[in-house]
Amino acid sequence: MFERILLPLDGSELTETAIPYAEELASRLGSEVILYHVSGRENQLQEHMHQTYLNRLAETVQNNIKKGQRKSAEVKVITKVEAGEPTENICNLVDKNKIDLIIMTAVSASGLKIGKMLGSVTDHLCRIVPIPVMIIRLQVAQRTEGKERLINRILIPLDGSELSKLALPVGEELASKLKVSATLFQMANIIRIYDDGTGTTTYSDYTKFDEIEKKRVSAEMIALESDLKQRGLDVTHVVTSGWDAAYEIIELCKKIDTDLVIMSTHGRSGLSRWVFGNVAEKVLRHGETPILLVNARPG
Repeated sequence: MFERILLPLDGSELTETAIPYAEELASRLGSEVILYHVSGRENQLQEHMHQTYLNRLAETVQNNIKKGQRKSAEVKVITKVEAGEPTENICNLVDKNKIDLIIMTAVSASGLKIGKMLGSVTDHLCRIVPIPVMIIRLQVAQRTEGKERLINRILIPLDGSELSKLALPVGEELASKLKVSATLFQMANIIRIYDDGTGTTTYSDYTKFDEIEKKRVSAEMIALESDLKQRGLDVTHVVTSGWDAAYEIIELCKKIDTDLVIMSTHGRSGLSRWVFGNVAEKVLRHGETPILLVNARPG
């Protein structure tokens, strides 16, 4: 898993926020790292300057990976500079080079964070590439200072669907190889009553139905936790009741000090493009924790 990691960089310090995550995964998993820069076709004369920048960076990355390795092993850090359009070039690189994971910072092409929006390249890639994409928030730079390891606890949100469970193998293997704990999460939906405006709406006590739903979800999560524990994983589960799963996920990340959220996505169009409806979209845009999106589209 994650034998080859692609790290797109635009030359700014902000995009370099993702580098420590690539270093940690590479040192723990033995991954090859590709430092990649795409320059506009009009800037081809600066290609040598970009290549020099990546070469210097590669030395530092290589040394940091070696420091984190338990055993001395060959460390592969490759640099690549191309002219073209970033999204198109990265997609071609993924297709032709068997890339297993992309790690990017949620910033714009100019290196500036765009409010609630992600950088256009990051935003586009996490929807269309058929491989996992890890998105690093700018806020984590301050929170992770002084930490010996960046990833210590993983959160895997589920919604009961088979598509959401496609994130489980990635979460399980990553937690196992990094030797970190994982938390499974699922929200039991509370029944909401809407007044139809006619004045004839009958209000009933749905507490029993809510309790039944929470028990059902809890039983499912207990069984899943037990199965993963039998396979040697350090895992717990959390079940909440509510209406807004994205809010519950974001708040749980803060409560249990999550370092990485792993979720499945589905590249549909419109409001239903995500497995969780717009839940993953909200977590992606409003959360502060690094997120690893596992594309659940066939092929």
